[in-house]
Amino acid sequence: MKTGFVLVLSFLALALGGLLLVSTLTNPSLDALILARDLGLSLAAVFTGVAAPFLHRKFAGDGEKDGAANN
Repeated sequence: MKTGFVLVLSFLALALGGLLLVSTLTNPSLDALILARDLGLSLAAVFTGVAAPFLHRKFAGDGEKDGAANN
């Protein structure tokens, strides 16, 4: 259940980050600070969407092993 939820949120972050990146690149702002902010937000969303499943698998696997050993 938790893995599915993480995958859905990861896909959502990838989709929104990708849309924001395309929007920023097709119609860039003339102000350099706004352009940098938009690019930073979109890249952070894409990287979060990619990294979230891997981090969840790494840390959930360690927690489940410890939880099973404690029971």
